[in-house]
Amino acid sequence: MNYLSALIVCKVSGTPIKISELRHIQKNGKELEPFLRAIVELNKGGVKYDRKKLSDYYLNGGNVENISHGLVIARKVGQFLSLSEAIDTDKKGLDFIEYFENKLKTGHNKL
Repeated sequence: MNYLSALIVCKVSGTPIKISELRHIQKNGKELEPFLRAIVELNKGGVKYDRKKLSDYYLNGGNVENISHGLVIARKVGQFLSLSEAIDTDKKGLDFIEYFENKLKTGHNKL
């Protein structure tokens, strides 16, 4: 994805982004799409988070889409999950979608 496409996606979704953020990600050899999907989901989900911390985690190989799923789902089920907690959980290999699906099936929604 090029910068123009990325900017259009962010504009249409109402997600603020700076071109310098996009450059920084591509300059470090990472694809823009996973990061954009994550920040758009977080924006649409009304989740407040530290963009720099999320970006740094992505640049170091973190699964930011899993992080965004976890933060949005936790918010929707009324649970507090900080970005730091989500990152720590992602590092352990937990898939947030599977985790919350299993919790809801068993009648539990606590982390």
